[in-house]
Amino acid sequence: MKKLTDLRFIIGTFFSLSGLIVLLCYFVTTQSKYPQMNLYSGAAMLLFGLLMLILFYKGDAEDA
Repeated sequence: MKKLTDLRFIIGTFFSLSGLIVLLCYFVTTQSKYPQMNLYSGAAMLLFGLLMLILFYKGDAEDA
């Protein structure tokens, strides 16, 4: 239950999943007007999400 009350976990999960979806769209679709935008925005969202999850688990280890 502690995971659901910590915003680092929620934000990290949301941005990681969103980044993966956008990156998947980059690799699947070829008809996009700006294909590089999906790559860069998906990678940035994924990195930010992973950073938030790392901070969550690092902070969780320090609390124990």
